[in-house]
Amino acid sequence: MTESLHPIVEAVDIESLTPMLTSCVRDARRGKMSGAARQLFVRHLLLNPHFVQRLKVSEAVDLLFTTVSGEEEWMELFGAAVEREVPQLLVDIVDGLLDVGHVQILRLAPGDPPKVLVAALVALGDYLEGLEDESAQLLKGMRIARIQADIYGRLANPRIWRRRKIPTSPIDDKTIAGIKEKKDVAQLPGAYGARINLLQRRDLRHCLAAVVAASGPASKRAVRMKAADHDKTFRVRAPLRLGISSANASDNHLRSKEQGGKTLNAGIDLGSEGDDAASPPLSVSVRRLAEPRLVLRSMSSGFEAEFEADRRGEAGAQSDLFFAYRRGGDESLRMVKQALVHTGIVADHSADVVANVSDFTDGGGLEITTTSRVQQGSGLGTSSILAAAILKVLYRLSGQPAGGPDGEYPALYDQSVLLEQSIGLNSGWQDARGAFGGPSAVKDFYAPPTTGLPTPELTFVDADEESFCRRIVLFDTGISRAATRGLNTVLDAYLCRDPARYGAIRESLAIHQEIVKAVTEGDYAALGQLASRYWQLRCILDPEATSDAIGQIFEAPGLAELSEGGMLTGAGGGGFALLVSREDADVELKKRLGHLRERKPYARSAVVDYRLNRRGLHLEEQSA
Repeated sequence: MTESLHPIVEAVDIESLTPMLTSCVRDARRGKMSGAARQLFVRHLLLNPHFVQRLKVSEAVDLLFTTVSGEEEWMELFGAAVEREVPQLLVDIVDGLLDVGHVQILRLAPGDPPKVLVAALVALGDYLEGLEDESAQLLKGMRIARIQADIYGRLANPRIWRRRKIPTSPIDDKTIAGIKEKKDVAQLPGAYGARINLLQRRDLRHCLAAVVAASGPASKRAVRMKAADHDKTFRVRAPLRLGISSANASDNHLRSKEQGGKTLNAGIDLGSEGDDAASPPLSVSVRRLAEPRLVLRSMSSGFEAEFEADRRGEAGAQSDLFFAYRRGGDESLRMVKQALVHTGIVADHSADVVANVSDFTDGGGLEITTTSRVQQGSGLGTSSILAAAILKVLYRLSGQPAGGPDGEYPALYDQSVLLEQSIGLNSGWQDARGAFGGPSAVKDFYAPPTTGLPTPELTFVDADEESFCRRIVLFDTGISRAATRGLNTVLDAYLCRDPARYGAIRESLAIHQEIVKAVTEGDYAALGQLASRYWQLRCILDPEATSDAIGQIFEAPGLAELSEGGMLTGAGGGGFALLVSREDADVELKKRLGHLRERKPYARSAVVDYRLNRRGLHLEEQSA
């Protein structure tokens, strides 16, 4: 019987698989199939290399269940094989990074048989326990967390656990351990879902720590500000990042490490009323105050916020207010507050924030002001680049290399990712790198697969700036968006290997080089077509990335006839749209886009004047 299974391994399509399945099921019904052969049948069907490569495993499983007479017969004929194979198959797809969705494997165990599913939980936990490499345990733990979320969703009935102990896992934290102790299983799917980003954050921190350790010992607290800097005002001006392709979030930490990441972006300045030319829309200014005091201000489009602490207030109460952002309050200033902790100027969980600042400034204080002419959630990397700008000036004040021109790349941008991750923003490595300066504003990055920290290789793209800015029209939709939701949705598609959504991930990677070629050669007709396809793939990955209002920007006849194609930048859902105008149609396209403001969904929209920025993050120092 083992030899008759060989054709199943070699089946290349559903048509060739059909008679093979029919024959195997018939033999099982007649008792002509040994237990070992039935196990091989299950394994070979799920891991058929042709179906795995073409993401057709789900179709093979569909065919299987039409070949047998329902779930009851399937378990009668192959239940013992399922019990032995399903746990190991789940381990194998994680260990081998196989493009087989765990959902397809779990379909082999219909009716939620506790014995099979609990055995799968134990097998996954044992596998993780056996991994000696911390990074491997964390990243493979992300996929296992997603699998366990689905398994516990099927085992939510409390009766299942009356006489069973819930298996532990190396990726469990105190929250999950507490839930298991109470046997409140209905809470575990959500708890494991939340654990995924935390595991990724831990690995990012682990990788960065390894890089820092390799460069020599470093103190957790910042050194004192130099006396020569006491009377200076420091200001960083920063462009935004126009994302052209990230191969649909391939710069995610996990995806980059496992499969490599590709991005193409450009640094841009934005125009504003009253200005003759576009200018950097982000800035961070810092100055030392004579008295022990901390003043933080955020002046961004749409809101302003301020925090102040000094010796007149009770130290504990002021520190409690400073760290309110960790409890969900004062989110407008959380980036700069966490940056002070990140750089060691303020101690983590400090009981006296003012004393920390006074110590750093040799008896004085700090005033930090951030300004942005665009709202966060624009799709232009605003929060990521702001993180890098804040860190640049704070590193400069504390004498760390990442604050200077020679040490900026890549250390500053790696640290900005970690800063964002530490406050719950699931950004990728390309977001802040879009603001890096060089011979061209347009940058192509490739991060090869790695077991350590992703190290993107940078190539500057020699694009004609006049043609680029004329043909690529930037439109602020005025529609707010939530980037983290979109990025988490794409990450979920990656972890699940869902055939339709994961297929969109694969195609996004495949067309990236075509997009780079179109920009390099100035082929804007091709770029428009590729941008439209890229956007279609984004919407497959995340249907909430679009809406009727967003769709009209690309599909309304009066606009489509002037455009080669386009997409939303960033994660979608709102923010800025990029449209590639037809030759000599840019003026009319901008005019018609401007008329959209007369309609309710686009009441806050605007055509945006911009220019390419080669300079990148620019630090200015001015003496009093």
